[in-house]
Amino acid sequence: MTTAADASHLVPDAGTRAPDPRPVLSVVVPAYNEEDSLAPLHAEVSEVLDGIGEPWELIFVDDGSSDATVDRMFALADADPRVKVVKFVRNFGKSAAYMAGFAEVRGRIVVTLDADLQDDPNEIPRVLGRLRGEGWDMIVGWKQGRTGNEPHKALPSKVFNGLIAFMFGLRLHDSNCGFRVMRAEVAQSLDLYGDQYRFIPEFAHVKGYRVTEEGVNHRKRKFGRSKYGPKRFWTGLLDLITVRFITAFADRPLHFFGTFGLIPFVLGGLLETYVLLSKLFLGGTFQGHVGAIIIGVLLLIMGFQSVITGLIGEMLSAQQRARRFVVDTRREV
Repeated sequence: MTTAADASHLVPDAGTRAPDPRPVLSVVVPAYNEEDSLAPLHAEVSEVLDGIGEPWELIFVDDGSSDATVDRMFALADADPRVKVVKFVRNFGKSAAYMAGFAEVRGRIVVTLDADLQDDPNEIPRVLGRLRGEGWDMIVGWKQGRTGNEPHKALPSKVFNGLIAFMFGLRLHDSNCGFRVMRAEVAQSLDLYGDQYRFIPEFAHVKGYRVTEEGVNHRKRKFGRSKYGPKRFWTGLLDLITVRFITAFADRPLHFFGTFGLIPFVLGGLLETYVLLSKLFLGGTFQGHVGAIIIGVLLLIMGFQSVITGLIGEMLSAQQRARRFVVDTRREV
């Protein structure tokens, strides 16, 4: 069975396409059932990037759409040699789509856009100029006018972004905005799965990259419908906890489990010591402290198990440890 990592990578016959210069800008657009928005998006991106005057490429990733999305993508690729298409054999999710797209980029700067036309390509030159001029590694969009376009998402988004700021120390108004401009090394340093695409800025921040935000125009959806339901907030909260644990303790799980195990272990030890001293010096009996004995033993077991879990995690981490440091090879972009 084909996996997301080796999903069908289909492009028109290279012999029918004119050679193109190595792009400076790579635009990655994941799409799932967005057949009507692709042609307008391509037209807008083409106009904006042609205006910048640097070679570019547009990488569409079809995330197993059930409508004509992939056919529209290939039609655009046939007509424009700067368009590339990555086709998944089934729906693997947005994180996998981003990873597949990032693996194909050739440019030094990567731009991500959602396929639903709500992200405005006309914002690219301004944000790109700030990235280059101020030395940022990633600039995330901050959707302006979202309250009017999507009022039901405004409050949950505010709460969620507040939690992210508290847990990661990176204050963004809209961490999950699909509009991002970043250096290629940032995109290619990511290892996303599940719904972790929501935390791309946080992963970059933890790795040491410089991340900020910029207000960008946010438009109403013209075609299709939103893919997100009410359960997204709950699943996002669970993902937030997962990502925080991964980024903070992936290399040192014993620090996490050992810290939480130390508290019940110490309390259990104190309880058992109290019972023993009471027996030896105060004339008490074990029968009179059955509750304390049982609770103490349970606390000791909980603490011991937590420490053992941390040690097992350390062994697994040592066996599977990949390079997690970042070397700054930045040049002019």
